[in-house]
Formats: sequence, structure tokens, C-alpha cells
Amino acid sequence: MRLSWEKKMTLITFDDSVKLDDSQKLLLSKHFSMAHSNMMPHQLAAMLGLKYSKALVILTLLGLSDRTKSSLLIYHNCDKSVPAGAIPYGTGFPKLPWHCPLCEDDVEDYSELSFDVMVTALEPIKFV
Repeated sequence: MRLSWEKKMTLITFDDSVKLDDSQKLLLSKHFSMAHSNMMPHQLAAMLGLKYSKALVILTLLGLSDRTKSSLLIYHNCDKSVPAGAIPYGTGFPKLPWHCPLCEDDVEDYSELSFDVMVTALEPIKFV
């Protein structure tokens, strides 16, 4: 994958390590056409008809750009449908005890937490 930018637009070019057809690149470009657009691996997999593992690779590579922000979303057992927090991706897991802002409990065990990744575009991105 190669990144370049032109006047407030990041251009993403995939090499042979990540093969996407033109329609998939167009869908990605449309989704990320505005700054602050975000995507999680399961959303990308569903949108492009990919396996979860390939979607995770794409978002991981995309997250390496300084034109994006990657977050580790933190979910607590009190409500698994809503992230209870987020930290920058790559900083590790939250330190325990971790205070859940949803239920106000102090979490002492990682088994009470689950995690997901989200990549946010800091500016429009075009996939070519």
C-alpha cells in the first residue's frame, strides 16, 4: 500500500499484497470522502464482501498513515453494544482497574472487557 496526498486529499494505492477491485476502491473512496469518516473491520468486511482478517489488514495498513487516527474501542459487559471508552491503538490494553463510565464499576479483570479497532480519516481519502 502506498500513501500520497494532494491538497487536503490522501490518495491510497494498494499493491499486490492487498487486492481490491475498482468497485471496492470506489466504495472505500465514497465512504472516506469526508474528514472524520470512520470504519471498523466488521463494517469494512460487510461493505466490500471480504473476510474479517483481510478487512483488519486493510484498516491496520490504513491506520499507519499520519492522515488517520486508530483507536482501540473498549466494551464492558454492562452494555456490549456501546463502546465504554477508547484509547489510541498501539498503546496496549487499558490498565486495570479500569473505571467504566457507563455503569460506574471498576473493572478488575480483562474477561469483563472486549475490544475492537476503529480507523478515522483525518481528511478525505481516495483509494486508487
